[in-house]
Amino acid sequence: MKKFYIFIMASMLLWACSEDTPAIEGFEANIESIEAEAYGGCYDITIRSEQEWVARTDVPWIMVSPANGRGEVKCTIRIDSTLQNDVRNANLYITPDNAEAKSISISQKGFSRSIDPEKSVIDIAASAIRDDRWVEFDVKSNVQFDIENNDGWITVKRDTLILDRGARPRTTRVHLDWKMNSDPKQRETKLILKSKDDGTEATITIRQAAAPLIEDNRQGDSLAVITIFNKMECWGDNGISSTESMNRWDCVRLWEASDKNLPESEAVGRVRDLDLSYFNTEDGVPTEIKHLKYLETLSLYGNVNTMLKSIDLCEEVAELVYLKDLRIAAFGLVSLPANFVKLGDTLESLDLNSNNFNEFPEVITKENFPHLKSLNLSSNRRSSVTDLRKRASANEKGIGMYVDMQKSDVIKNLFLWEELEELGLSFNYIEGELPDFEDDEDVDAYSEKDMINRGDTLRWAVENELPRILPNMKALRINLNFMTGELPRWLLYHPRLMDWGAEVLIYPQQEKSTNSNGKPVGFDNVPSNTEYYFEAYPLYRGKYEYNEETEE
Repeated sequence: MKKFYIFIMASMLLWACSEDTPAIEGFEANIESIEAEAYGGCYDITIRSEQEWVARTDVPWIMVSPANGRGEVKCTIRIDSTLQNDVRNANLYITPDNAEAKSISISQKGFSRSIDPEKSVIDIAASAIRDDRWVEFDVKSNVQFDIENNDGWITVKRDTLILDRGARPRTTRVHLDWKMNSDPKQRETKLILKSKDDGTEATITIRQAAAPLIEDNRQGDSLAVITIFNKMECWGDNGISSTESMNRWDCVRLWEASDKNLPESEAVGRVRDLDLSYFNTEDGVPTEIKHLKYLETLSLYGNVNTMLKSIDLCEEVAELVYLKDLRIAAFGLVSLPANFVKLGDTLESLDLNSNNFNEFPEVITKENFPHLKSLNLSSNRRSSVTDLRKRASANEKGIGMYVDMQKSDVIKNLFLWEELEELGLSFNYIEGELPDFEDDEDVDAYSEKDMINRGDTLRWAVENELPRILPNMKALRINLNFMTGELPRWLLYHPRLMDWGAEVLIYPQQEKSTNSNGKPVGFDNVPSNTEYYFEAYPLYRGKYEYNEETEE
């Protein structure tokens, strides 16, 4: 009984459908044309035909599925992305059996020449650690383009834009490195993306936030120190705490009202000394240093991977009008600013050891720095070279501070700097023979006036007309260079020779090394003992031998 009922219902449904569905007569399609975008796409079409039909086209960028049928059939027309800038046209032909084909016209737009960055405005912070000072964005383009920008605080790097054989836009990645903003004002710059072939271009605006306002007061000094500390990526905290008074910070010393050389009353409580060690910067000394207007001593030591870096000292350091002691060592410096000479009125000590100078900084002269007492330019080596004939190819950035004393008077002029009390030139690439000054008309010999308050100590020097070179020198270091030839009389019999530790800090030159002429380095007349010296200066024998016995 149940099966019979299902059969009756099914028969009724079939009869109803046959009555409601009209018969298909002739041939028709529900669209006559298609206008496609450049990227192509899929378009649906319904074909009604009482006969079998077949669809075809003469171009490869149009496909139909299904491509044949009968009755009412829904088809999909797939159009590929174009490879050209101009409009392209084609026809899709649907042909029933024994009947005339029906044509569907297809028009596809071309890609216009374009440069389309994903962002038109990019906002960046005023400062960040070095590893975070960058931004990337994509650009879609179907033309090769250049990126123009003349502001030095933006550096642009980009991937190569590889275009296919047509005009379809492709994506390239643009990478921007940015420098920190020290100005309490927002700054902006524009990137112009310009086609190499025509006038197509796009513009991107880069906006950088303003730096904090640093005022001319104690709070301003505090903010300046914190900013310098952060920008240089110092290790540890150096005792800096925003919740404690500056006079508790390990890295600073403040002016007190009782200081005899207090610059002015407003300096009380302001930063007098700043000492930061161990950091990781490629930007150099932050320009915020200029806000520490009463700074007397500045010491910055220990940059990560010093020998790999090439840093130019900022001009703001030379604006510190009270600066007496400057130490920027193991930092990666390669140059001093043109205005560095402005420090000549106050500077008494300059330590630039373990940097990457390729030559002696020409601004450092006795004329420019008449008050300088201590000068240290030791260990300015970027590479380890033992044969100076190979120095030109040893490192594309230079091997370090090189001086040929036979071609340059730099070292000679340093020895004529009478006011110097300490000179460090150890472990550089200085070659040639030391000047003897024996026939130099500009050099005086020791005289009777040098013996005042010194008894007969200098009698030998006076009687033998010893050239009076570096008379106030307390510490001289020229070891581990590439010097050759004879040690001159002025050095071997210098009245302060016993204070210099000559056996370690003067006589030894770079071992197993060769100068630019292929000659082994080292002095030819290094004394084996000091007996000759005490014969010339017998009053010194008791002084130094007594000290040695006391030390023992």
